[in-house]
Amino acid sequence: MKYKIKIIIDKILSFFLPRTCFCCGADLKTKTILCTNCFKKIEPVKGMLCQRCGVMLKSGGKHCRNCRGSKASKYKCSFIRSALQFNEPTRALVHAFKYEKYLNIAPYFAEVMYKTFRKYPEYREAAFLVPVPIHKSRQRKSGFNQVEVLAQHLGKICSIPVLNALVRTKNTESQTKLSREQRKENILGAFALAKGVEGEIKGQAIILIDDVCTTSSTLEECACVLKSAGAREVLALTALRE
Repeated sequence: MKYKIKIIIDKILSFFLPRTCFCCGADLKTKTILCTNCFKKIEPVKGMLCQRCGVMLKSGGKHCRNCRGSKASKYKCSFIRSALQFNEPTRALVHAFKYEKYLNIAPYFAEVMYKTFRKYPEYREAAFLVPVPIHKSRQRKSGFNQVEVLAQHLGKICSIPVLNALVRTKNTESQTKLSREQRKENILGAFALAKGVEGEIKGQAIILIDDVCTTSSTLEECACVLKSAGAREVLALTALRE
């Protein structure tokens, strides 16, 4: 309810107050979220990608060094793709969405994620979209989980129900400045299965939804919980790839 009220307030303020680009601060003459120059800098994730984790490969090949050889089969999250590259304009958007509560950015992210969703047949058998949860203390403070909002918008477009199958049991520190190994350690054991959902996910393919993927440590930890609960396959789709 709080985030719905926030959307209404945002629309009212954007009508009466001058609009500026979320990235560079330039005045906007139309109802957009970025100026023309910043929009031009947004780039999709493209080119040669690791077949499992979806990271862009500068030198080609099938897998990145973290997924190469037999490594790919050890991961619980079997397929990850992202819509846009993480750069200054997209960082500004996700920051405004996540921390400044500009929830009207969610439909834009959902639309570009849907384009990625349609490209890959791996997603077609999914029964549910499962948003990566935030800790209850953070949700009380912000009033919403931005990833759940994103998942709800995407679910409407691709006609897949959203299931809050996970809860966050540890209020971990921010992953932003941590190394790959530190991220794994920080997020270890941070998630658990929500009550009453085991019967729904057992034997199903699940798509995890998140706003940003960096090392995929968070997605992998979530996938471990879902696979342990009987999910047949766990895939992931994010708005941005850092």
